[in-house]
Amino acid sequence: MNGKKREFSDEEIEYIVKNWGKESPNKMRSKFNCSWEAICRVAKSKGLEIPISNVWTPEEIEKLRLLATKYHYSKIAKLMNKTEKAVYLKARKLGITLIQDRREWTKEEEKTLAELWGTKSIEKIAKKMKRSVFSLKVKAGRMGLGPMIQNNYEFITVSDICELLQVKRDRVMTTWVHLGLNLQKHQVTKNRTYYVITLEDLKHFLENNQNEWDSRMLEENILGIEPDWLKEKRRKDIRENPTGYRKWTEDEIKQAESLLKMGKSYLEIAKKIKRSELAVAYLLRGMGYSYSLPQYWKGKEVKYLRENYNEMTYLEIAKHLNRTPKAVATKAEELGFQKKLVKKDTNQKK
Repeated sequence: MNGKKREFSDEEIEYIVKNWGKESPNKMRSKFNCSWEAICRVAKSKGLEIPISNVWTPEEIEKLRLLATKYHYSKIAKLMNKTEKAVYLKARKLGITLIQDRREWTKEEEKTLAELWGTKSIEKIAKKMKRSVFSLKVKAGRMGLGPMIQNNYEFITVSDICELLQVKRDRVMTTWVHLGLNLQKHQVTKNRTYYVITLEDLKHFLENNQNEWDSRMLEENILGIEPDWLKEKRRKDIRENPTGYRKWTEDEIKQAESLLKMGKSYLEIAKKIKRSELAVAYLLRGMGYSYSLPQYWKGKEVKYLRENYNEMTYLEIAKHLNRTPKAVATKAEELGFQKKLVKKDTNQKK
């Protein structure tokens, strides 16, 4: 009956209590065909901690992305007034890497790291100190122990790149490889391989593809003493892209895509919608425009379109101009023309 509180059986209550913290209230809600509040009411009656909310606003998601690069997820939970479980699950769903095992370094550990750095492989040092490989790299950079490649660590893995620069793995393995990232394939076993790159090759790629990444995500001096071009990029990213994490609206996304199809450059699009060139590049490349540059319309092409759009289909015009029908249609719409993509059969009976 509508409006009546959901009554739970003893078995259902036992299940909720036993799995609280292991399974989200939302999942239990689906299992028992009831509301989220009903599940929480049972948990509260048993003295269990109740999540503040299972709904994330766009502003909270953007805040999570920013805090994830700086703080352990337990501290993020406190800053955002969320439970640790809520932060962990949301980050995993969004593909955000969280700092999960950070603990303070003791003076003894710092001394041990300084003594071992360069004498053994980083994997052996990590095992001995019971630290992750990545945490050793970060700490060594902060202590000024020198770049990894000069300290008995020959290669950087794709996972390292993702953590260092806060980029997604598929972006590194597809977009960046097509742009010239010199990954090398290493065979571990018959069925297991992984990809690595030397530090120098990575630096070379980053220098020549500066619009592909945000220097604010990179720990200072983690790759060794920073060259002038990287210092300048840091200043530029801070100066020109202070709102780089502002959420894109649907209208902005559609406008950016439309302007690109019209032949506008990333810089022109950025000025039009008041975004940074880097932010525009990230958006459009993430939408599948990674490897194609805008093909600008020449005056003679526009003239041909104006003269023939009444007599020819967009497909015919596209073939003549060596463009796609969609590009022709977009340009025609920009010029104020409207027509179907197929030509009307003039022999069809009225």
